[in-house]
Order: sequence, then structure tokens, then C-alpha cells
Amino acid sequence: MGTSISLGNYEPEIISEPWEEYQFRELSRAYYTQSVNMVFKSGDINLVHCITALTSLELNKCFTDSAKNINIDQVPRKCYLSALTIYMDNKGKIVKGEKVLTEFKLIYDYSEKRHLLDTSYKIRKEKEASIDVKELHRDILENKTVTFRSGKIYVLKKFHEYIKQASLCNRRTDVNYTNLKVAENRDELNKTLSLLGITTSAVGFIPGKAPVIADTAMKILGMALSAEPRFSLAEYTYPIKGPVYLDKTTELREYKRENFNGYISSQKLDGKPKNVERDVLKELEEFGLILKQK
Repeated sequence: MGTSISLGNYEPEIISEPWEEYQFRELSRAYYTQSVNMVFKSGDINLVHCITALTSLELNKCFTDSAKNINIDQVPRKCYLSALTIYMDNKGKIVKGEKVLTEFKLIYDYSEKRHLLDTSYKIRKEKEASIDVKELHRDILENKTVTFRSGKIYVLKKFHEYIKQASLCNRRTDVNYTNLKVAENRDELNKTLSLLGITTSAVGFIPGKAPVIADTAMKILGMALSAEPRFSLAEYTYPIKGPVYLDKTTELREYKRENFNGYISSQKLDGKPKNVERDVLKELEEFGLILKQK
């Protein structure tokens, strides 16, 4: 997700994101799927459904250099953790979409010689809900965009591939997308897909099981998906299956604003995007973003 677009009465209006004002930005992006319980209202009855939740998690670490800072690595970082989650039923229909933005700060610890969570800085949360379900399903699968009630529109790229795989899997097989990733009998599942005439690439099937993320990282992902600023383990609900990584690597992009004789450019990609062996959730844990029991 990059700069969002808001549709006005006549022409799209570009809405800048908070991280675009900084001189330097490092973006890490990873994808996850999990099966969760979600309550839906049917008449006067609340029914619990097993839902596939796909998340695009982006960590933006931002800073602006200053003459006061001799070593650029020691500059405090303002961080924006953006979690876009698409919820899908067992028929492959998208039933909900939301984005939670978590803002926190890192400061350089000279004894540890690395950046750690600034505990004096209040963690801020902002939640955006998507448009109604009927429009949302077509919007995402056909137009490769997700529209929020605020008017913001995000263009989906690689994340769209995973959503498309999940929709096909949930609609045509007797296992949901997350189970497809973690099912024990891989050979039997492969045969089933073959009998159904579904190519393995169409649903993202791989011979080996996708790794389930570690317990602490799982709870940090739960925090990223929660709109509550004081999220705790007491409020955490374990998923039915997963979460699992949808990629073995994390996409890394670096952005920079240039100064041309006093004119400051907008952020531009600095070099080519890279896929690195980096776990965004593990990185957040190492910063000190660890949840505690109330």
C-alpha cells in the first residue's frame, strides 16, 4: 500500500500518508493467513463462523537527518505499522476488510547499540473500515483495489494474488486457505486438487507445509490487528489455524527525499526493491514491542 487516492466529485484526490513527510523511510512488507472465529448477525441470532483472514503487514521506519546527529544510524525512528486484513468465508466471498495503523517510536540505546521501543512515547492506533460487502468483493477481486468508508482507495498488487488464491481454494475445495497451507497429508491434498482440475499454482499449494509463526510473534500480529491502544494478552484470542507466512522472504524498500537547492522532492524509491530473510514480527519483538499479561 502506498499513497492512497480519494475519489472526489470530479477527479481523484491524492491523500498523503504520515510517513511521506520524512527524509528517509524503510518499508518492510510481509503476508500472513490464519483461520479465526468471527460473529455475524443473522436476523436476531449471532452466529459464529470460521473465517479466513489474510493480512498484508507493512512496517515503515522513518527519520529525518539533522546537523545535530553525527551518526545517522542513531537518529530516532518514527514507526508506522499498517495491517490491512481481508476476511473471507468458506465460499470464497470477501465479507469484511479493515486497516489498523499503529504508530510508535524507536530511540537509540547506546548500551545496547541498537534502536529500541521508546516507552515514554504513547502508542497511537487508527482503524479504517472498508466499504459494504457487496461492493467490496468485486472491488478487490476484479479491480484489485480496496476502498474504505473514508474515501481512501488502496491498489493491491502482490496481496491480490494471495486473496485470489484464497477465494478459489475456499470456493472449490473442502479445506480453507489456511488449512491448505498447514494440512499434514500433502500428497492426498495434491491428488484432490488434481481431481478437481485445480492447478497447484492457482491456490498457492506447495509440497511442504508453510511454517506457523512462533507464539510471541503470533501475539504481536494480534496486537497489529487490534484497534485497542492498550492491547494485552488477556484480550488475545488464539486463531483456529495459523497464522502462517505466505512468503518465505520479506519485501524491503528504501525511500528518500532529495534536496535540490532548497526544493525538497517527494519520497522516491532509492535503489531496487529487495526480498530479504527478515521476519517483521521478530524485528518488532526485538524492538521491545512485547505484550504483557494484565
